Amino acid sequence: MQDNENKPVYEERDASFEADAPMPQDTLSEEELQDSILEDSDMTAFQKTIAKMSDKTWDLCQRICGVVLALLASVALFWENITGSTNEGGFSYSLIVAVVIALLIPNIIERRGLRKIPKVRTTMAIVLLICIVVYFLIIGVRTGFNFRA
Repeated sequence: MQDNENKPVYEERDASFEADAPMPQDTLSEEELQDSILEDSDMTAFQKTIAKMSDKTWDLCQRICGVVLALLASVALFWENITGSTNEGGFSYSLIVAVVIALLIPNIIERRGLRKIPKVRTTMAIVLLICIVVYFLIIGVRTGFNFRA
């Protein structure tokens, strides 16, 4: 309803709701409700495990996964120089393996886990950058910073 000045007019409603009304006895706690929803869903065990994690635990798992993936990618990237082998095209294959580890594995984890993983990518980028800088510093100290192309 509106009055002559086109301002809304609010009607009074019955506010007899009792705030202190007793709750039904068959209510579930939040954890029990979440467990019952997860049991009824068609999620895999991996997805259920991830869904049950608290935010703090999920952040920690993301950071650990990011560090592990970055270390694996850096070892794959510098494997030829670490082992001292001189295969032709060795760096190209190492670069492909490092890119697969750094780009595809997080995408697979995100798709399978049904949960976003931004901290994995951020942590992985930081640790991979640190590994690359440390590697070039070690090589620079060994060669007296005399890099040849």
